[in-house]
Amino acid sequence: MKGMLLEEAVTSLEDRELHFLVIDSLYDRKAKPGTVVDQSPSAESQVKEGRQVFLTIYRYSPPMEKLGIKAGDYAAVAMIKLKNKGIEFDTLYEANNIFPGSIIRVTQQGRTIKPESLVASGSKVTLVIGRVADSKVIVPDLVGLTCEEAQSMLDSMNLACNCLFEPGIISPTAQDSVTYRVCRQNPIHDPEIGTFAGRTIDIWLYNTPCETDSGNDPR
Repeated sequence: MKGMLLEEAVTSLEDRELHFLVIDSLYDRKAKPGTVVDQSPSAESQVKEGRQVFLTIYRYSPPMEKLGIKAGDYAAVAMIKLKNKGIEFDTLYEANNIFPGSIIRVTQQGRTIKPESLVASGSKVTLVIGRVADSKVIVPDLVGLTCEEAQSMLDSMNLACNCLFEPGIISPTAQDSVTYRVCRQNPIHDPEIGTFAGRTIDIWLYNTPCETDSGNDPR
């Protein structure tokens, strides 16, 4: 029955008054789903009527694999992991002096996916890999912005963002993320001094008015 579709194999067995049980399945994106890969007993075996024949077929849907790749992982190691899991990938390089030669993030269809995300074997992801930046950017003034607004602005400039809420806020709620505003940042905004792309900008968010006029890095 090897090479038969499962429906054809079942018909062939029923004609011989034999039963079947699918005991395993394999995935091969080049194979036709539902095709018999292996059988036991083997072809031409002499068996009694009513005997059960065990079948292995090609899966109808690809298995889901845990991505298991996070920011900072070496790109070469990440590529090997994906190949072993049957996940295809493209590569995209961004200026980033924090993670040169390492993973910045992994995306699929334009969306960033987390290390614990499940990805279908045979599908494709994009590995965003850091490269040494050869130019500087000016750190923007983030005072008064929400965490999300600051992250969006920094992302557009290839800068990372680390949101720190006032003491006592361990797990900020969605409402906190909207009402809390940046009162302090490090490094501060300086129109004459730049920083390399990929640097992490720390910002402190409070639900009360900033204690200084500038709001930047009060001591």
